Amino acid sequence: MSGPVKQLRLVVEAKDYEKAVAFYRDTLGLPEQAAFSGPGEAHVTILDAGLATLELANSAQHAYIDEVEVGQPAAGHVRVAFEVEDSATVASRLVDGGATLVAPPTRTPWESLNARLDGPAGLHLSVFQELAEPVLAPDYPVTTERLALRPIDVERDLDDLHAYLSLEEVCRYIPPVPRDREQLREAYAPERRLSVLRREGEVLCLAVEHEGRLIGDVVLFWHSKEQRSGEIGYAFNPEFSGRGFATETARALLGLAFDGLGLHRVTARVDERNVASARVIERLGMRKEAVEREAEWFKGEWTTLVHYAMLEDEWRSGH
Repeated sequence: MSGPVKQLRLVVEAKDYEKAVAFYRDTLGLPEQAAFSGPGEAHVTILDAGLATLELANSAQHAYIDEVEVGQPAAGHVRVAFEVEDSATVASRLVDGGATLVAPPTRTPWESLNARLDGPAGLHLSVFQELAEPVLAPDYPVTTERLALRPIDVERDLDDLHAYLSLEEVCRYIPPVPRDREQLREAYAPERRLSVLRREGEVLCLAVEHEGRLIGDVVLFWHSKEQRSGEIGYAFNPEFSGRGFATETARALLGLAFDGLGLHRVTARVDERNVASARVIERLGMRKEAVEREAEWFKGEWTTLVHYAMLEDEWRSGH
């Protein structure tokens, strides 16, 4: 042998070349590595698909995978699989870009979330998301004296979400702009709002319920596994302000961060003008660590950010 194979390249004849390039490069997001033209109308585009592997399956295995993921034979002789971070979101984007959904994301016995599609150039596609065991999977609802924290059900909660996330006064200091119902339905779709955490970089998003009504929502960012760090955030319906609900909720969220996820350090960032939110953070016992003057261009103006933090031993000693 002269040496190991250096690259696996899948070569596909695309009858509708421009459509195929636009789909796989622009919609799926494969970076263009090179493009060449030949005699006449000859064209080729090479896309970088990351790590390449060759998976060889016998007929029984091939049929078994189809049965698990689709429920019937679907793949034909060749199936092209792409590993992604979020198979539901990617599959939805590909359908919008012209693919045909064959089977929605399905959890497999080998702990992945796999969707099947028919894409341009006659390719049968899998987009798969490897699942790790949850590091944080709370037993819902998480209850406090007056409140319940639970996963958001966008259809059930849509009116309550719209009641405050359509208000300029609520959205003034947080990233979203006021949203209508359809925007909220998309933003709070289940695949976009996680109720368990499996890996760093993910965000837990929960509804805050009082007497059967959603009054706010909270987030817990898991920033780093190695550094055991995270961040909390929240938004509440001003109709329920002045009753201590935000403090009660944020304290429960810190419990999930320190006691559930095992974090060492949890932070919160507050716009300097958002005095009410700062009071909530301070009532929790979080320390003011820094003030960043005009640190962020936010919604058309420079914003000064106040940084708060709490360490694990501070949580233990004060809890």
